[in-house]
Amino acid sequence: MVYNQKLLFFLSRFAEVYPIGYTKHAPGTMASFIAIIIGYFLLINLDLKFYLIFLIFFIVVSFILCEAHIKLYNRKDPKEVVVDEFSGQFIALLACVQSEKINYVFLSLISSFILFRFFDITKIGIIKKIENLPNSVGIMADDIVAGLFAFLIQAAILTSFNQPIIIDKLWN
Repeated sequence: MVYNQKLLFFLSRFAEVYPIGYTKHAPGTMASFIAIIIGYFLLINLDLKFYLIFLIFFIVVSFILCEAHIKLYNRKDPKEVVVDEFSGQFIALLACVQSEKINYVFLSLISSFILFRFFDITKIGIIKKIENLPNSVGIMADDIVAGLFAFLIQAAILTSFNQPIIIDKLWN
């Protein structure tokens, strides 16, 4: 039993992306900001198919980490758990512009960040209902859907201006 508690403690620190989950002000926003940096680095250095494989793997592992945190602390949606923000932000990044112009890329990253945080904080529509799902499903699913909403909005805006987005690489 002690071994199990130590493992849960260890896994829960990853769910918190320790120490990010314990920042005094806006740990979710801080996690999203760091996720933008890490995610964009991965996007430009990995083939898109490998990024998608990484994303799926990351989401599955994040469910496990959140479940470990819940089992250890017995709290529904603890604010120190921020691995879900990483997952949602990594999804939203797929709609960033594919351009050689750094200004376009920077603006795209900022809009990805703002859109994801908007949907994650406001919990508009179905996102609020999904958040109420039990255990790690509720913790993770609302951020995944918020990431998908941010992805869809940014993709729609950029494609309406005939700007290629990163996920377009799958079909080229």
